[in-house]
This record gives sequence, C-alpha cells and structure tokens, in this order.
Amino acid sequence: MYNFAIIGGDKRNAALAEKLFRRGHAVCMCGFVNYEKSLILQCKNIGKAVQNADFIIGPTPCSHNGGALNAPFHNGTIYVSELFQWIKPHQIFIAGYVKDEVYALAKSHDVHIVDMLLREELLTLNAIPTAEGAIKIAIEETDITLHGNHVMVIGYGRIGTILSRMLHGMGAKVSAVVDSPTAAALAQSAGYDIIPYAQMNDYLPAASIIFNTVPEILLDASNIHRIGKDTLVIDLASPPYGVDVTAARDIGRRVLFTNSLPGKVAPVTTADYIFDTVMEIIREYMQSGLQAHTQDTIRCSDYGESNLEGGAGNV
Repeated sequence: MYNFAIIGGDKRNAALAEKLFRRGHAVCMCGFVNYEKSLILQCKNIGKAVQNADFIIGPTPCSHNGGALNAPFHNGTIYVSELFQWIKPHQIFIAGYVKDEVYALAKSHDVHIVDMLLREELLTLNAIPTAEGAIKIAIEETDITLHGNHVMVIGYGRIGTILSRMLHGMGAKVSAVVDSPTAAALAQSAGYDIIPYAQMNDYLPAASIIFNTVPEILLDASNIHRIGKDTLVIDLASPPYGVDVTAARDIGRRVLFTNSLPGKVAPVTTADYIFDTVMEIIREYMQSGLQAHTQDTIRCSDYGESNLEGGAGNV
C-alpha cells in the first residue's frame, strides 16, 4: 500500500481519491474545499498533504496557464511553484497534460514528473467519455435528431474513431475527414463517407453538425463561411483547438468549445482509467526505476500533431 496526496483537480481526482482509499491506500487531499460533497481526509495545508506521500497526483490538465494548478474546487489559487517547494526528490508527481512551463518549474525544484496523458492506454480510454459527451452536447444543443442527418467528424484519431462509430450506430450519416490513406481505409471499412482533407471545404455546407477533433486551426476566415447558418460546430480538440473563434463570431456561426469532458460526463469511470494508469506507472517505477519513465523529451507541445489523426484529445 502507498501514501497518496491528491492536490487539485476536478471530479475525476475526487473519485480517484475515494477509489484509492477503498483499495487500502493512505490518501490526503488538498484543493477541494468547495467540493459538492464531503470527501475523505482533506488537508487545508499543502505541506501537510504532501509530507508523507509516496506519490502526488495532480490535475488533468495540470495547469491552464503554467503558473496556477488546475483546482476548480479550491477557494484560492494553488501555485505550481508553491506545490513544488514541498515535493522532495524521492517523491513522484503524476498529472495529465503537463505544459512546458510546469516542466521548467519542476526542473528548477528537482521534482520528478510523470505525465499520464503521454500514455496511449489513458488517451484511448479518455476518448470514450469524450465521444459520449460530444453526443450529449449535440442532442441538447440542436433541435434535430442525429439519426438521418449528416454529421462531419474532422480527424480520425482516437476520438474521431470512437465518435464516428457511436454516431453511425445512432443512425447518423457520418462523413470522416481524413488526411492519410490508412485513415481513409479504416473509415471506409467502417461504413463512413470519406472526405480527404483537401476537399473538406466542398462538403462543409451539407453538414448539420460538425465535430472537430484536431488541435490545429482548420476552420477559419477562409472557409468557415461555407458552414450553414444553422450548423452546430463542436470543437473537441485540445489547444489551440480547431476553429478560429473570431472568424466564427464575425459571421454568426455557432461554435461550442469543450474542455475536460471526461471529468464532466463520467468522472467515476474516468477515475477508474486514471487509477489503472497510475498503478501501472507505479509498477513500472518499482520494477525498473524512475529514470526510464520521467526523462521523456516529449512535452505538451508535442501532443498536437500536424496530421488529422494526432492530438491529445479532450483533456
């Protein structure tokens, strides 16, 4: 059994703390003063929460601006630098979607970081609640059925693949925008219409709902006017997202940007995914040491690949 400190985060981290506690681990939490229900072993002092921990679990995303920890249920600001001052070299900080600024702070404080969203298993599983959340938004925010209507899914990576399958199962007419022969073959074999990225603009007017999963501005002033006035655009990508919000606003197109859908739609299930990932990280650490798992040169800027099958997804 291990000692865990849960510092900040959304409902996913709250559910994770409960799961760890039920499994017999020692848990101390900080950053949940305004949580909607009572939680186990809350510590108002960060130093007290961290002092006996083997592993410190941070939020996903770790920080929105690089300086402050993502702690929506805290009644103040938890600065990353403040947290890192308390973490000792033998302790491990595990969070998701860690920005370059946080890595720089960690280096200056000799803090070992593991970014769990660099792990394929968690990225893939996160796509499930993200897709379900996107469909929930589409149903609530439109006055049409998905069944029988044309929907466009831009990108055929983790989220795009699962989302397309769910939409197809509900009877939607799915068009997948792809930019590689492999993605095209996979989407075609699943029964979707294939739209090469180079031809996407020609098909924009026909879509009743557009889901973007690519963290690259693909809908901007050059083509967003081709989208129908009644079409809903749901952007599921991580920053820098996929829609130029100014261009969309200027011509009255409706775009919904989503953040942390897994934590909003299914925090308990997502906490299960995080629990399994954390336990695997710890197993690997105990088996072969920290060096192989914390010295990656990958940073958050590498999440967003240039092709339509890349990206960290909705974190």
